[in-house]
Amino acid sequence: MATERLSLRPVVADDAEAFLGWRSRPDVVQFMYQPPWDLPTAETKLRTWSSAPFDEVGDVLVLAIEVDGAVAGEAMLKWAPGPRQAELGYALHPDVSGRGLATEAARATLELAFTRYGFHRVYARIDEENAASVRVAERLGMRREAHLLENDLRDGVWSNEVIYALLDRELS
Repeated sequence: MATERLSLRPVVADDAEAFLGWRSRPDVVQFMYQPPWDLPTAETKLRTWSSAPFDEVGDVLVLAIEVDGAVAGEAMLKWAPGPRQAELGYALHPDVSGRGLATEAARATLELAFTRYGFHRVYARIDEENAASVRVAERLGMRREAHLLENDLRDGVWSNEVIYALLDRELS
């Protein structure tokens, strides 16, 4: 799938080094509730994701975001419990952030979720301190549905999460 400035495609195992470019950075993964990756972790994850099905609850579709022909980020759809629901995720290398690319990639991923996969509702779980990601959800027209207090641990400290969602008929 292509937009004006980027393209999205399913990941391949050879994307491991590119993903390491942002997944190894503490400032990027702090809101992903996981430690920074090393190369073996990246290789294992990308090998798994590149061959994973996307057919039922729990399955994850990870897309590489390409900007000017180079992998610069990721978008994710996770088949969620509940009828026709999915979770949206996205991350960009800081070198390309701040240009609206996350919003563009997330919008294209939402279109894919609603048109190709027939999801009815897509939501994003966001650490409330991740202001950039909250802005992306709001620019997409997603509605804030929940504010969860101390529902997860980030670096051993309780953190709050906000849930934004969009229905298929609301995508503009």
